[in-house]
Amino acid sequence: MRLLDGNGARTAPGPGVVARLSGRWAALRARIGAIPTTVKSAGWSISGYAAGAAASFGAQVILARALDATRYGVYSYLLGWVNVAVLVGKLEFDTAAIRFVAAYAGQREDGLLRGFLQCGWRMVSRTATGVALGAGVLAWLFLRHVHAGIEGGSWMACLLVPLTASLAFSSGALQGFRRVPQAQLPQMLLRPVLFGIGIVVAGSGLGVDLGAGEAVALNAAATAAALGVSLRLLRRAVPASSPGAAPAFDTARWLRTVTSFMLISAAQLVLSQQADILVVGTLLGPRDAGLYSAASQLANLIGLSAAAVIFVVFPIVADLHARGQRTELQRLVVRTVQGCAAVSVPVTLLLFTQGDVVLHLYGSAFVEAYPVLLVLSTAQFLGVTVGVPGSFLPITGHEWPATRVIVGTAVLNLALTALLTPTFGVLGAATATLVAQLTKVGVLRWYAWRYLGVTALWWLPAGQRRREDV
Repeated sequence: MRLLDGNGARTAPGPGVVARLSGRWAALRARIGAIPTTVKSAGWSISGYAAGAAASFGAQVILARALDATRYGVYSYLLGWVNVAVLVGKLEFDTAAIRFVAAYAGQREDGLLRGFLQCGWRMVSRTATGVALGAGVLAWLFLRHVHAGIEGGSWMACLLVPLTASLAFSSGALQGFRRVPQAQLPQMLLRPVLFGIGIVVAGSGLGVDLGAGEAVALNAAATAAALGVSLRLLRRAVPASSPGAAPAFDTARWLRTVTSFMLISAAQLVLSQQADILVVGTLLGPRDAGLYSAASQLANLIGLSAAAVIFVVFPIVADLHARGQRTELQRLVVRTVQGCAAVSVPVTLLLFTQGDVVLHLYGSAFVEAYPVLLVLSTAQFLGVTVGVPGSFLPITGHEWPATRVIVGTAVLNLALTALLTPTFGVLGAATATLVAQLTKVGVLRWYAWRYLGVTALWWLPAGQRRREDV
């Protein structure tokens, strides 16, 4: 069939060509159908992380300047113990909620959904309250043996435990309902903003001489307000058919799941700087704990944007691995490493070259933590670049090898921290973290090669680049 246009006659595409093009377009649409939703959720997640990081950093700077290094160290020490108590109190039901709420809501299993939410609230509230009461009794028994200033904040720290655990579970349930902004807003943004406002109002507006106890109390008040907002959002997210359904309970399965999650989370907590702060505060004192806390907060900024990049590729990695597309998976790993490096290198360079200036925002005394910041930044950078393949093990069905490595390096980190800190101070604690991170990254990288057939590369081999360009 011929058509005429301004330049003369031309041949129109035949029915076969049109059919082939239509088929390819339909296949392309089917293949990318879920991408807009995924990208939108990832965009909300990245924005939430960025806004939350900025709000949290601002609140900590305000607090550090309102307190001196010693009182800020007492506050950091108390918050470290709160995080340990929350880990026990919430029983990792917040992580389990992401999995089970999403599954039950998607499959319209209203009875199991209602049963899980009831069981989760009951377990988290009772366990966290019990842990807080037990911690209060221990604090009362050992008040004479703790550093001056800790006793004033210990009671408020106990109050903070059930509030934080409940907020975590509510946020996890909202994330299970795929309400990403609602899950992040109360915990990551509203809480630090209210905390910072409370510090300014109490210190500058009311003239209160803030100590660690008053700071923890303000944190508890901000957490309570964020929890109220989160619960209201959660009630709106629950499907209308769920409240009328008879609750069904699969408690044995839920408890088996949270047990494995708790093991991994406990090991990750030991590997995190929270455990270092507790050891430093116990062995060296609150002032050193405050310096270490400021350095670790800044070093953690390196991993925030990289974590968002890794979050986006998780479902793609799982799909490629399930289909045995090892070459494509290796390409994705390389691109992920490059993406993580692109967002983490600028932050790392800033901390290496201007870290003392950034630490000065906390107060002049915190500049002493600059060497610690360099060591912790190195550990963070290695984890979010060279360590990328290891993070894919749990989502590809190899969670138990990853768990063994994480638990083993957590024990190594704790032992090295206890050994090096008394001799070398805060720099010894940071060095222990770096050694443990190098060990974890190296072993997980080997496991990724063994089980997934991929490794961390900064660029594609020439042969693969040519195939990709084609």
